[in-house]
Amino acid sequence: MTDDTTDDTTDEPAVPPRFGGGMSEAKKERGASWRVFIYIAGSHLLLGFLALLFYLGSHAGK
Repeated sequence: MTDDTTDDTTDEPAVPPRFGGGMSEAKKERGASWRVFIYIAGSHLLLGFLALLFYLGSHAGK
């Protein structure tokens, strides 16, 4: 006997997975460019602040 109640076929079409949330390539590139700019600017600000601290520490009157 065959059991026809477990049919794997559906009437809905298969939808492929959407990677990237449906964003266009230009938006992805723009977002990546902004992230790189922020990371570089942030690291330079942090290093500048550390250099200032070392400068002030070396010139502190002990």
